[in-house]
Amino acid sequence: MSQPEWFDWAQNERNIGDYFRAENPQLFGEVCQLLFDGDPMMIQLIAEAEGYAPEAGSILRALPQCQSEQDAQELLFNVFTQWFSPDFAGCLDQYAPTAKKLWALWLSQQFE
Repeated sequence: MSQPEWFDWAQNERNIGDYFRAENPQLFGEVCQLLFDGDPMMIQLIAEAEGYAPEAGSILRALPQCQSEQDAQELLFNVFTQWFSPDFAGCLDQYAPTAKKLWALWLSQQFE
């Protein structure tokens, strides 16, 4: 039996997350915690911050390309849409509070 098409994509994304966790474990952990605290999908199914590790890796890969808080909001929405589905990811607006915190975290990292 062959693997589903998404399996290779998900494994690649997890590898990217592992890379970012190794490169900057503090930032990786902070992004996981931010996602856990903000629960942008409003599902409250993840029991610990590390449950957001796959999404955190996808976010950290693309975050350097963001130029604004709005870009960060769109990034969050896109990442959750990719990891789950457009129906399950909800609407762009629900990512605004988490994007605001993510963007502030990212900017603070640029000046350290």
